[in-house]
Amino acid sequence: MSKNLALQAYRNALRATRVAFNGDQVVLHAARTRVREGFESNRALSDEAEITKAVTELNEVARFLVKNIVQGEQEKDGRYFLKFHDKTELGSNESIKQSNRANMGSLAGVKVRKCSDN
Repeated sequence: MSKNLALQAYRNALRATRVAFNGDQVVLHAARTRVREGFESNRALSDEAEITKAVTELNEVARFLVKNIVQGEQEKDGRYFLKFHDKTELGSNESIKQSNRANMGSLAGVKVRKCSDN
């Protein structure tokens, strides 16, 4: 894998932190520092498979930050205002709307026991 692809992934991750944490300087700085530390710790990798894996993971982190992180600000009345952006992934919530027990997983219908019941 070329050095250019690794640098491109690094720059994409830094851009993703700016999109995800825009306006929150403390968290933005911490996220950018963590990306930089992770990149530096992998700088000495020489095995092509390890380099490819590290670059792929960094690209996945960048994609996750952009699509799945939403900032919230607490308003004066105690409610939170969520700051969605054009790249935020919004689900359809179809599985939530269906009240089908089959969609609820293995715990559907299981009665909860207290520790004192033993």
